[in-house]
Amino acid sequence: MNTFRGTERIIYEFIISHAKQLGEISAKEIAAKALTTTTSVNRVCKKMGYASYTELRYKLAADLARQRSSSEDEGLDQEVIAKLASGLKATNVVYLYSRGASIVSVNYLSRFLSLANIPHLVITDIHQLTMASAGILVLISKSGETNAVVDMAHNAKRKGMKVFSISLRGSTLSQISHLNVNLEEQIDGISLYSRESQLHILEVVDKLGEQLLT
Repeated sequence: MNTFRGTERIIYEFIISHAKQLGEISAKEIAAKALTTTTSVNRVCKKMGYASYTELRYKLAADLARQRSSSEDEGLDQEVIAKLASGLKATNVVYLYSRGASIVSVNYLSRFLSLANIPHLVITDIHQLTMASAGILVLISKSGETNAVVDMAHNAKRKGMKVFSISLRGSTLSQISHLNVNLEEQIDGISLYSRESQLHILEVVDKLGEQLLT
């Protein structure tokens, strides 16, 4: 699973928050701040879709700039994000679920929910919803077609729960959900890992986090 916990999360958050300055920051400096080794720094970079820290430091800022430019052109649906945040603030409990690379974004959202003091649980199996009969299920899926994620959405709706999602516009998941923040299809094919799509999801989570904390 591409999840960041403990030291890896510290490294990841430092990299994201210092994206524009990475050209002047060495892997050794990041490792020292996280009290770890450069091996850990490179491992985090690989999970983010880069071959190494050397590649990341020269490409991340450009990737982020490209993604922001794309998002400005497409227009993040601020109204939908605001509604999603409002719903999360009002519910008794939030359940979070994803698969694959998008698990990173679920954990990032979990951090914002913790800061906002919103009770939540990151679930890893459909059976964890067995006893749930209320609350909101938030699903994150780049494609919106992952079987496990779609099944989770159907299961939650059968139980009378609200389903919010972040997924591709027009996807199966977006149509099942009560509320979906639309992702636009990435067609530039820059990376087999599709890191630009994952950065788009992280940007949406950032916007949602801002709403949760205001």
